[in-house]
Amino acid sequence: MKKKILFVITQFYKGGAETSLLNLFHCLDSQKYEVDFLVLNQIEYQDATSLMGEVPEWIHVFDAVKNRGNGVKLEQLAGKIYRRLFHTETYVKSAVDFVKNRKYDVAISFGEWLSPAFLVKKVNAVKKYVWIHIDLDKADFVNKEELVKYDSRITGYIFASEKSRQSSIHRCPQMTEKSIVVHNILNRQNILSRSAEDVTLPQANDSFLLSVGNLRVEKNYPRQIEVMRILKKKKIPIKWICIGSTVDKNVYGEVSELLEKYQLKDDFILCGADDNPYKYMKRAKAVMVLSDHESWSLVISEAKLLGVPVIATNTSGAQEQIVNGETGIITSFQVEEIAEEIEEFLNDLELQNKIKKNLILDNTQNLGILEFEDLLER
Repeated sequence: MKKKILFVITQFYKGGAETSLLNLFHCLDSQKYEVDFLVLNQIEYQDATSLMGEVPEWIHVFDAVKNRGNGVKLEQLAGKIYRRLFHTETYVKSAVDFVKNRKYDVAISFGEWLSPAFLVKKVNAVKKYVWIHIDLDKADFVNKEELVKYDSRITGYIFASEKSRQSSIHRCPQMTEKSIVVHNILNRQNILSRSAEDVTLPQANDSFLLSVGNLRVEKNYPRQIEVMRILKKKKIPIKWICIGSTVDKNVYGEVSELLEKYQLKDDFILCGADDNPYKYMKRAKAVMVLSDHESWSLVISEAKLLGVPVIATNTSGAQEQIVNGETGIITSFQVEEIAEEIEEFLNDLELQNKIKKNLILDNTQNLGILEFEDLLER
């Protein structure tokens, strides 16, 4: 008999965690599993890439707000007012109705940004998990108390890396005995084939660095711009291309102001969302992962797969994924030191070739699916 699995997520737009989930969907065996995928609030964004159309057909996707129009907007507004008045969660009726008469072997609340309340209160499942993709001790924007509020009714917490698990249980010790590691999953065939597609962006014909990540606070694009400012002052002949959604208007505004202030718009290029970052990645001198924190960076894994060096800040994810000076460069969080590391890397052809030579694909892309299937059998 097939195991019945439910995934619940707020939205399904392209990001590291979401791409890893999509890859998991493509790795799961339709002969062994019956999967429901409930998306609670897939509202439209102008500069974001939806992954809804890439979900395998055998997976039952339910978009709770699709074709609901103004009715769902009024329902959401009423829900906000209700939460403020009574300090309790409300949910779109269609989402509640979807799970009402269903029973699952395993149900997963996907993302630290999503309260487990819906999973706990509305879903009937033998086992219930919360899937977390960050270091909880470093992410101030996450409501950690809400994540563990229903601990007695949660089977376990899934983390993307061992270091992320360890750092997070220091902040939330009640997770200790329930914490599990399932590494992010790559779709190797898709990455390799799409990396061969043509690039039409003129700047991509020049020597360039590449950042792949939505404009969010933890990605710290302002720091990247400050690094580019130093490189330009030193007259280092390099462009910096950035692929990622700009829907966070506060971050986008700050980044735009800095680019205007430093006159870097032609050097630090915001390309917006793109459903195929791999064609740029394959052609980059190096991929930059200069976040404030990363638990297990899918971008690092993707770059390694394509044989492209990564220069990353000293996050827990970088520590697990990169051997400094051998399979990539790990730098501090300081602007001047990052710029210096980049300059040394660009000037050292021997180092570049050494790193590329050492980027032999390991089994990381398969590890996550094995870990997930092991979890389902527990």
